[in-house]
Amino acid sequence: MKKIIINADDFGYSSGVNAGIIKAYQEGILTSTTLMGNMPGAKEAVKLAKENPLLGVGIHLVLTTGKGMNRNTSLVRKDGNFYRLNDYKEQRKKMSSEDIFDEWCSQIDYLLGLGLDPTHFDSHHHVHYFSENHEITFEISKKYNLKFRNSFGVENFSNMEKSLANDLLLDMMNTPMIRDMSKPYLEIQKECLKEIDDTLNKAKQVDILEMMVHPAFVDEHLYQNSSFNIQRVREVEILTDPHVKQLIEEKGFYLTNFKNIE
Repeated sequence: MKKIIINADDFGYSSGVNAGIIKAYQEGILTSTTLMGNMPGAKEAVKLAKENPLLGVGIHLVLTTGKGMNRNTSLVRKDGNFYRLNDYKEQRKKMSSEDIFDEWCSQIDYLLGLGLDPTHFDSHHHVHYFSENHEITFEISKKYNLKFRNSFGVENFSNMEKSLANDLLLDMMNTPMIRDMSKPYLEIQKECLKEIDDTLNKAKQVDILEMMVHPAFVDEHLYQNSSFNIQRVREVEILTDPHVKQLIEEKGFYLTNFKNIE
């Protein structure tokens, strides 16, 4: 049977994000998440991970939001914050690859020190998969003996052959009706399920499919710091809808997480 991993990015971003992820796991089909070590909700997220041991938890490496764990490096502005994604391409020319490696090691070491047992790693905005960061990603994978997200399937990324945790990545929710917040979910449920069905059809020949999601409840930190906020509550609704689980099973997929992927 084909395996499907429903992975929530941004665990640790804030308490609201943490709450949405845990609800989607406890009451829905979420099987996995990845944790941001440098964000305000990180310690709470590790605690929640320990309280929910069957939830697969990886590490969501960060280079484009929040504060760096290593200060006064080529990666951060004078206020200690990372450059935003819009500025990343220009600023990357000035960034030291050694600084990126050290920063990501600091993020991982911090979470390991809190007792997290990570299943894999990926990154915020897929920066680990940008071509200029490939060698850093390989070194991180080797140092910590962790597989990493294959971002092939989104943003025109090509495939890679090393230490990949999945065969294909698809964004489960980035479709017109799902993103339409002008109507309640139950009024457009049929249309949303059709969009999910269409997305699943892109993975007919895939053995290990990862579906990327971003469930959350909106708190002050998320609302003020991310333009992608209100839409996340819709994802909680969808992930806890039993019709979605039924659809996935009818497609021949088995829900699992990266703990169970050899």
